[in-house]
Order: sequence, then C-alpha cells, then structure tokens
Amino acid sequence: MLRFLIENHLLRRLQLLARHRFMPTLVGLFAFGLTASMTVPVSSALIPAVLLSPQRWRSIALQAAFGSALGATLLVLLFHHLGWTQLHAQFPVMLDSAGWQRAAAWTGDYGVIALFAIAALPLPQTPALIFCSIAQLPMAEVFVAVLCGKLIKYAVIAALAAAFPVKFRAFLDVIEPEAGKPVRHGWS
Repeated sequence: MLRFLIENHLLRRLQLLARHRFMPTLVGLFAFGLTASMTVPVSSALIPAVLLSPQRWRSIALQAAFGSALGATLLVLLFHHLGWTQLHAQFPVMLDSAGWQRAAAWTGDYGVIALFAIAALPLPQTPALIFCSIAQLPMAEVFVAVLCGKLIKYAVIAALAAAFPVKFRAFLDVIEPEAGKPVRHGWS
C-alpha cells in the first residue's frame, strides 16, 4: 500500500515537472552525470523524459547530447591524468577485451571520426574515450565528435519515443502490468 502511494506521488511530481520549460535542461544534467559516472546509459533517462514531455523531444535530445558530450570530455581529461598504468589497474578486463581492441584500432586509425561513429552507434564509448586520452587528441575535437554522434543517436531515440508512445507504453505494460494504472484506495 505504501509503495503504491509513493509511486503515485512520484508519478504526479514527474508529470508536473514535465510541464516546466527546464525539463530538457534537467535531462542534460542527468546525461552529464550518467556519462561522467559511467553507471547507466543516458537513454534510460532520455526515453522517460520524452514520454513525459513528447512535445519537447527535440530540445530534450539536444540537451542530452550536450550533457553527454561534456561528460565524455570530462572522462577523457580524467583518463589522461590517470595515465595508462592506473587505467590498466582500474579496467584490466576491459582493456584486454575484443571491444577495447576494436575501439582502439578504429580510434587509432581514424581519430575523432571513429569516436563520432562510436558515439552515434549503440556501442560502448569508454574504450574509445580511453584511447583518445592516451593519444592526446584535442579536447575540442573530442567534444564536437561526441556531441555530433550523440545528437544523431539521441534524436533518433527521442523521435521514436515521441512518435510511438503507445508502443513504448505497451512494452512497459508487458514488463510491469500495474505500472501505468492509477491506484484506487477506496477512500473518498
């Protein structure tokens, strides 16, 4: 019972928040934090934001791309200052993986163009960012490459979420059937 009260309260708060003009900026801040912390994909914040405010999908995608590009640039700076020895100590499995080898080869051969492609595709970008930090690519080029790639990726995701919200909600109903239904308590 308490869970349903909390969920309904949270849902009402999110719906109120979605009506405000600073919603895209909030998504951009979330995208920055999620990218910089390397914890959760940004699309996990992008899709619910677009479903709550579908008329603002363009500005939400733009702010998410900008926040993610800032977070990725911060990671490149951080990785550069950590150095190869500490990176290998922190990520020993990842640095020896096939994905790392592929991203390193692409970034080594094509530079920021490869970073742009990796950012635009549903691929993990951390290995490419590590290689960019080791190769000491210019930060402005890294920022622009990630921004352009993420702008394409997030615009497609946001446009699909805005255009087909019924499909997304149907998918959510399959996952958690009671999530979208209002709770009736019997109190009047």
